[in-house]
Amino acid sequence: MSLPTPECTPKCRSLRHADEVVAALTRGTEGQLRAFLSAHCCNAGKLRDAFGRTALHLAASLGKRVLLEWLLESKGADLLAKDGESGWTALHRSAFYGQIHCLMALVKHGGVLSIQDKEGLSVLDLTMKDRPAHVVFRNTDPTEAYTWGNNANFSLGHGNQETRHHPELVDIFSRSGVYIKQVVLCKFHSVFLSQKGRVFTCGHGQGGRLGHGDEQTYLVPRVVEGLQSHHCSQVAAARDHTVVLTEEGYVYTFGLNHAHQLGLVPPPTASHVPKQVTCKSLKGRLVIGVAAGRFHTVLWTREAVYTLGLNGGQLGHLLDPNGEKCVTVPRQVSALHHKDVSIATAAASNGATVCVTEKGDVYLLADYQCKKLASKQLNIKKVLVSGGALDHRVDPQVLNENGGEKVTIVVLDEAGRVFCWRSVGCLVRQCRWAYGRQVFMSDVALSKSNVMFVTQEGEGFGGQWLGEACLEIVIMYLYCIYNVFILIMYLY
Repeated sequence: MSLPTPECTPKCRSLRHADEVVAALTRGTEGQLRAFLSAHCCNAGKLRDAFGRTALHLAASLGKRVLLEWLLESKGADLLAKDGESGWTALHRSAFYGQIHCLMALVKHGGVLSIQDKEGLSVLDLTMKDRPAHVVFRNTDPTEAYTWGNNANFSLGHGNQETRHHPELVDIFSRSGVYIKQVVLCKFHSVFLSQKGRVFTCGHGQGGRLGHGDEQTYLVPRVVEGLQSHHCSQVAAARDHTVVLTEEGYVYTFGLNHAHQLGLVPPPTASHVPKQVTCKSLKGRLVIGVAAGRFHTVLWTREAVYTLGLNGGQLGHLLDPNGEKCVTVPRQVSALHHKDVSIATAAASNGATVCVTEKGDVYLLADYQCKKLASKQLNIKKVLVSGGALDHRVDPQVLNENGGEKVTIVVLDEAGRVFCWRSVGCLVRQCRWAYGRQVFMSDVALSKSNVMFVTQEGEGFGGQWLGEACLEIVIMYLYCIYNVFILIMYLY
């Protein structure tokens, strides 16, 4: 066993010593290695080789847990030291090489799972991205629903009123073998759509917004029995009502009807169970999508868009000269009625409606106008809208003068790119991320001031709008489910 050279001190930085220490860790028992490291160098716990690797890095990679703990407790090894090649810590290495017992030991000693490597990947990110390329997920694969946030209205489905600060499994679905493919969260209730086409709701039932035939509060999701005979393909909801589309193209609504947003004739005050929307304008036409705002509902076929509810400018219809403030049954938006216009998708907020054609043209319905925002934005996968200001004169008792919010539109295309438009005079711009690696999104969600993304690798991010002018940098604080970091989104 070699002894430390006279010039070796607790601050030794010898590359030769480092190479010998790293090489030694690939052989010998953990007891022999402890003896060798103690005798060979006075700084064996902190030495770095030419690649920035330490003894702790190698011990974590090779699964030598006892040696790893000894290095931490007796040799002052740096738990968060990063190697020079990838910026990996010992935690990254233990996760990558499948040494879970070492990863657990590092965490117990204060290891931080959120620390990132040179590509911005945390330990858990790295584990997830290590999935083989041939492993893909299909829409029919088993899925689980997680919810979090303010739960004052029992809208999270966890059986109590406690706020969740982190994603938590809605276990009633996993216990009953129900796989969820769509979730809509509103202020007072939530709607879940299963892969088999069943609809579940929970939350406050005032006005019948849950569709269970009563106004009770349901703490956990319960199936809507009035839709059991149908295979439902899409759900939409706003604060007071719910809209459901079946595979056959039938539309059912339930909830409060104060703005005639249910499309039922004669218009009831509310509907506590699902009722089908029927009218002459939809006869013989196949509805392919639904959306909902607080005061209105949107339906669309391949050929046309139909809106109904309180006409505060967001329906795409002119102000009624006879003073009728509501459109009771679905009415076609004439501004989008052209032989060469084929509707792909649409979205609604409380004060606006956005429509996208198959050619990639994006239209905004607001202020009694139909405004074209973009042309030929091909392969649009999803569009979302928030904000909008309604004409308070239509219903002064409900709407405030100068009320509403700036309109924000987010568009996601098939390639995973995100585009944004805000009603401050700018055009639709692609969002670019100031981030250590390239990211492409597979899904996006938008609220009044927040936005969430899911990447094609399965990472989840959330953020908040801080800027107003589109020509300036809009800073978004985004967090992964396991990480905390800052991203800057440039719009240009």
